[in-house]
Amino acid sequence: MRGRVCVTIVTCTGDPVQVADTSFLYALFSKSDVFHGNARKGAASADAILVPNEIYSETISLIQYRRGFGSARDAGTWLRSQRKIQILGSSPSLLDQTWGIYRSARGRLSYPDAVVLAWCYERRASPLAFDQVILRRAKKRPSGDRERS
Repeated sequence: MRGRVCVTIVTCTGDPVQVADTSFLYALFSKSDVFHGNARKGAASADAILVPNEIYSETISLIQYRRGFGSARDAGTWLRSQRKIQILGSSPSLLDQTWGIYRSARGRLSYPDAVVLAWCYERRASPLAFDQVILRRAKKRPSGDRERS
């Protein structure tokens, strides 16, 4: 995981990438989640998965809150060990794009959702998500997503 950084549509290995959202990752680790089976299939069929650092943090925190430290630690260890998963931090320009998306949504989008969308736009990637707001907005780039203030 560490040391691999790419700024292309695909991963460093050349595989098309999808951007993971917390809704997808939580379902992947929670057997009781209604989307657990779909998440397992999605993870198995994905060529490469990009997990924004903010989404990794949110997912591990949510798992710890709902299922305890051991489950969160195991999920984090598993994610970090998978060759087709990259956990990456946002560049300053990507943070600017995220902020613009968040602001232009005027409360109809969470900040982590805006992070996922910014990565999708940057990489021309599709989201791995069960959040309908993300899925709808990923199809169309909203105006004002590059605002900086």
